[in-house]
Amino acid sequence: MESFTYGTVLVDRDNEVRRLKDTVRQVVQGRGAAVWIDGEAGIGKSAVLAAGLASAEELGCQVFRATADEFAHRCELRVLLDCLGITPNSPDPDQRAISDMLSGAGADPPAAATERLLALIEGMCTNAPVILVIDDMQWADPASLHAWHRLGRMIGHLPLLLIAACGPVPHRPDLALLRRHQTDMRNSVITLGPLDVAAVAELAGQLLDADAVGSTLRQVLQGAAGNPCHVHAIVNSLQRDGHLTRSADNVVELTSELARMPKSLATVISAQLRHVSGSTWEVLRMAALLGPAFSVTELCALSGRSVTDLVGVVEEAIVSGVLVEFGAQLGFRHPVVQQALYEDIPTPLRLALHNHAARALLPTGARIENVAEHLRAALPGEAAVGIDEWGVDWLLHNAHKLTHRAPELAVDLLTSASDALDPDDPRREPLRIRLAEALLLLGRAEEAEKLAEGILAGSRDAEITAETSWFLAWSLTVGGKTDKARIVVENAIGAGKSGKTSNLASRWTARLHGLRARTTLSLGQVETAETAARRALDIGREAGDPFAIGLALHVTGLISLQQRDLAAAAADFDRALSELGNDPEFTDQLLLILVDLRGVLFELGKVDKAEETLREIQAIAQQYGTSPKRGVARLCAAEHLHATGRWDEAVAELKAAVECCDGMPAPQQSRLRCLAAVIASHRDERDTVEEHLAAVPESPDRCTEFALLAQATLYERDGRQDDAAAALGAALARDEHAGTRHTWLPLLVRLALALDDRDTALRATEACEADAAHGSAPTIATAARHCRGMLEGDPALIDAVVEAYRRMDQPPKRAQALEDSAVLHARNGDLGAARAAYVEATRIYTDLGADWDLLRAETRLRPHGMRRLRARRRNATTGWEALTPTETRVARLVAAGHANAEIAAILFASKRTIEVHVSRILAKLGVRSRVEIAIEATRQPGTAQHSPLPQLDRLCG
Repeated sequence: MESFTYGTVLVDRDNEVRRLKDTVRQVVQGRGAAVWIDGEAGIGKSAVLAAGLASAEELGCQVFRATADEFAHRCELRVLLDCLGITPNSPDPDQRAISDMLSGAGADPPAAATERLLALIEGMCTNAPVILVIDDMQWADPASLHAWHRLGRMIGHLPLLLIAACGPVPHRPDLALLRRHQTDMRNSVITLGPLDVAAVAELAGQLLDADAVGSTLRQVLQGAAGNPCHVHAIVNSLQRDGHLTRSADNVVELTSELARMPKSLATVISAQLRHVSGSTWEVLRMAALLGPAFSVTELCALSGRSVTDLVGVVEEAIVSGVLVEFGAQLGFRHPVVQQALYEDIPTPLRLALHNHAARALLPTGARIENVAEHLRAALPGEAAVGIDEWGVDWLLHNAHKLTHRAPELAVDLLTSASDALDPDDPRREPLRIRLAEALLLLGRAEEAEKLAEGILAGSRDAEITAETSWFLAWSLTVGGKTDKARIVVENAIGAGKSGKTSNLASRWTARLHGLRARTTLSLGQVETAETAARRALDIGREAGDPFAIGLALHVTGLISLQQRDLAAAAADFDRALSELGNDPEFTDQLLLILVDLRGVLFELGKVDKAEETLREIQAIAQQYGTSPKRGVARLCAAEHLHATGRWDEAVAELKAAVECCDGMPAPQQSRLRCLAAVIASHRDERDTVEEHLAAVPESPDRCTEFALLAQATLYERDGRQDDAAAALGAALARDEHAGTRHTWLPLLVRLALALDDRDTALRATEACEADAAHGSAPTIATAARHCRGMLEGDPALIDAVVEAYRRMDQPPKRAQALEDSAVLHARNGDLGAARAAYVEATRIYTDLGADWDLLRAETRLRPHGMRRLRARRRNATTGWEALTPTETRVARLVAAGHANAEIAAILFASKRTIEVHVSRILAKLGVRSRVEIAIEATRQPGTAQHSPLPQLDRLCG
């Protein structure tokens, strides 16, 4: 494949090139001008010059070009002489005379030569327009700058165009004065900024002769920060080193994810920075160790220089465009530059510098994550043991906080430190406990379980035994091994009672009792669970442990939830949240309670409060987000969006959650897959249903209400109504899914009545009414009225259910009630009311994409002479018409200039979900960038209308 050199491809500079060409046409018409082109190194000044002046000679202009260099300032008038081609051997006698003057012995040779030079240029202008171009004017000698100033005074009466391309360094007062004088006169400055993301992808595609570049390669190209020269360097290096592959449809992508920058690229980028002074270069290398952004205090500590010593260095780095200000911090403008400087440091020196940085940053008050990052970077390799005594002691003191702030980082350091210590070292076991905790936070329950078992087997310390028992039992609970978890808890509590561990800390006793309550409840022993929860609450309050109190209150709330007392459950959940506060250590428990609270608030009909709670869940997951936590947040959002009829958004959330699925607890993995199966079953996507259900392990965790609904819908779609009714009836007989069975009992009533099984329909109705009698949950009460209305064949009751679901903002359930209402009205001969209900149900089903529900409703109403209008169905697979309503809104927000994070806030979704939507929009529209989405959106009506950003509530921060 051909290699490209800089300047052969020009992208997204049309306006700048047009302005330059317009100025050339003006000079052809006899009007002089001065133009300054500003921009950092590699931004494309030379390429714009070449494109803008491409036709100047054809228009009759005399074009003279030169590029100044760092040594030009040592020779008087050197740049202008080079521009005009004046040498001692020039054939023109006037040119030779100017050269001779500079080498003569007169009083002021440069002054005399300047006068002759100006006269020469003035004479040239009488023959044809003259264009003088100096690139890298920042290196021009003072005499040339003075002559350029004099020439600027002549452009008012000569067809003379002066073009200077200038970089930001070195910063020269004489150059700044000259630029200000000439641009003030003519107001002709062309400033080249960085390319946007779409333009970078286009540039890379042209360089590689590709129709598109892959997403992973685009991410790597983001390191260029829009600098075309850096884009060229990245593309050439990756191509030369064999890191690129081309697909059959001519899309170029990375062969694999790069662990580090290729050495050839680091060398090229580093070489491009040699224009800065030696002291600035060395400080920049130190800064590269601190990462993309850093404080001046950190830079002082690492470099060993005072703030005053760094003033000139930092100013030069900023003026040169290498560093920029990020609020109170400094950072590298181009991430690829930071990486190149970093990779250019020899490995042994880099490791030593990271170790030094960890110690140097500690007195500055640096965050423990920063210190830990340097300690990890100082390790020679993934499996190597490289942490020293100082590092072990620091880690022992900060491990707990680090584990909850950065668990992935903690795992690496804790593994290295604990492996480095002798088995008899008293520091080893506390470090291994923290390692088990970090593994658990990352969703690696089996690893945490194995590690905790090893610690417990060899421990003789009561405190370590109690704490390790807690983490072992928690690991088993997360892994779905509830029976084993209960045994561990009982043993630990029993050991404390027997006096074998008389120093057992009350905090761990309280937590163990709380976990005992939780495991007992999951096994269906409600009374025993309630007793254990009360005991945990008493001990937790005595010990002053918020976690134990919060855990106990969560369990009492779950007990109330099982007893259908939703108001009491919500109150206990609120109290638990108040006890836990905002401590990052309690994030996992906080999320579990918030997820349950969101569901309770929704069932109570408080949809707005439920959405506020969901925003809080998403904010916490984003702030303290390990992969499992983000998965939990996305699953919770998907459940809410499914219930409120935003199925496209729910599917996008589920797709994003699947990426986090491996680290999530087994019950939540099952709910995730089963909810996806439910939506797919209503959309008549059988393969998708079976794919998701097959991914759910054969265990009690599979028996969620979503699994039951998906399977029943699949049976009914296959014409097996008896099997569907049998599956739901068996669940009713086993009293399964307490607190959620109202979601499927109306379905069982409808199926049973269709099979003329009134006994089952009656049992289902009475069960739902019994659930409704336990509390004041509007959703359960409405489901009970739905069951009773179908059982008695009373359309008026069903119409009341429709209005209740309308008030509670539950379109899917409203559509099902409308369908049942239409059938009952039709049976009673009121075809007008039946058609009205049917039309509204059809509209909702169509918006949901619920093809099976549309088919079922049509089948039920066809005997009454009703047919469905089909005009509203979306049949397009490409183009704007193929976009779902949510995708349409996302596209319009993209066109309005919102970033993905802003769109996520507007649409009440996660950033990853919006990324999924944008990816689908790109595919359906057949475009490759957000810019092209915006162009397509502008062709549609209503694009300018978009929602304002919502205000985050107090809990979301």
